[in-house]
Amino acid sequence: MKKRLALILAGAFIVLAACGKTEQSTTTQADKAPEQDAKTEETIEQAAEENPAEDLGEPIHLVWWVYDEGVPKDLDKVLQKANEISAEKIGVTVEMQFKNEEQFPLDMTAGEYYDMTFACDWCNDFDDNARLGYFYDITDMVQETAPELYKAVDPWWEIGTLNDRIYGVPMLKDLGAEVFFRLNSDYYEGEKGMTIPEDMTFEDLEPLLEMWKKDNPDGYPLYMGRHGLSGMDSEHETIVSSYLVIPYSKAGTPEGTRIIPIWEDEDYMNMLRCLHRWYEKGYINPDAATTTEFPYSILAPVRTGTAWTGYMGWSDPEAVGFNVKLSRFIGPNISRATEQGALFAINAAAPEENVKACLRYMELLYTDVTFRDILAYGIEGEHFNYYEGTVIRTSEGSEGYLMDNFVTGPSISASVVSASKELMADPDQWTKVYEGYKNAKQSDTRGFSFNAENTEAEIAAMDALWNSCYYDLVTGTIDPDAKMEELKGLMEDAGLLTVQDEAQKQLDEYLKSME
Repeated sequence: MKKRLALILAGAFIVLAACGKTEQSTTTQADKAPEQDAKTEETIEQAAEENPAEDLGEPIHLVWWVYDEGVPKDLDKVLQKANEISAEKIGVTVEMQFKNEEQFPLDMTAGEYYDMTFACDWCNDFDDNARLGYFYDITDMVQETAPELYKAVDPWWEIGTLNDRIYGVPMLKDLGAEVFFRLNSDYYEGEKGMTIPEDMTFEDLEPLLEMWKKDNPDGYPLYMGRHGLSGMDSEHETIVSSYLVIPYSKAGTPEGTRIIPIWEDEDYMNMLRCLHRWYEKGYINPDAATTTEFPYSILAPVRTGTAWTGYMGWSDPEAVGFNVKLSRFIGPNISRATEQGALFAINAAAPEENVKACLRYMELLYTDVTFRDILAYGIEGEHFNYYEGTVIRTSEGSEGYLMDNFVTGPSISASVVSASKELMADPDQWTKVYEGYKNAKQSDTRGFSFNAENTEAEIAAMDALWNSCYYDLVTGTIDPDAKMEELKGLMEDAGLLTVQDEAQKQLDEYLKSME
């Protein structure tokens, strides 16, 4: 597995060099755009010679399903600008239809039409939908139709592959799970004179909580909502729901393919024990298990989040209320689930000319940084400005066009974001992120996905049991050892061992077939 990762990482640096990271050696968009555009034009001209009929007449109009909880206020003007470029360069325009996690499966099963859609491991499930035949098999088309796209994604096509066929195009971003404490650096470094380290253990947080509580006895340094601290479950690979897992700490050992109940994962249990201790000490708000909103207006000095080394998205004091520094406490951990953070898939019912248009559009996202930045950040001079090879959002951009980067294309082909001129991001960020994966813990399951068809009744019963105490567990409200002991008996009565045995059997057979 280490040999495979090393080979992939070697290819990744080629990808990063070829995929629009021109800001590494230039400082303004005016300087870097011509070279990138020339490369794109050469690609488009070649495609036009091979497919002349597709480059004449009216642009092909595509329906694109995009993940987000809401429609950005300035979407229309941004999309108009992007469509002008894509119509001229590849003869394609798009309309974005925004959907949340609940809408995707409803519209997919209802047969609502789309050409191209966002998919991933946690929303509009890629593997499940590909297995059900919803997505177009692009295996025999992608290299011929969009050769630069194929080169840009290589060697990561396995992410969008099922049963040796390609059904999705990975939108390359952070591929390993890294979870960080988001710490108020104005307080901890500015007032207290400490240095926030790049890495901490979970327990290392306790003296920082105690320090803040002494200065703010009526506050809660680890204020949280009912879902607890974001990213804690990245400590293990989930196999069945949230309670049958394989800890990443076992990767590369004989235990790296043994599925266990979550209460046997000592690293995770120790985090729950810490939370319960901190809850009892008054570091966590007493209503955490029933709190549904946690806005930035609550100036908690510690939050958590999943990101990547060098990420600056939480460092804007205007949005957060203070300066933030990150300290990693989990990861990087890599599995098929973490790799499948963002893919674009094409409707299996789409006509062939639309399929080819989708591939050309994705190719443009990977090869033209000017175009990519428009969809990622909006209109230059209005929603963002370039500064020393990075992007700095304007207040208009934060209010009018703010989305997660990965929902509109590959993160690695967009310019990186700096919080301000004083808080600069590294333009070479992605090369360093991928280099850091050399030390990642790599799942031994090799892309295994559990088929729950034979155990749906047992899983439904266990899901109900788990959900009944989940909020109390992850907020530290209850003693995790006592509750897990109770839960163990109830879940075993509901069929835990049957499901565990079935999952282990499937995994063993899958790994044997991969030999």
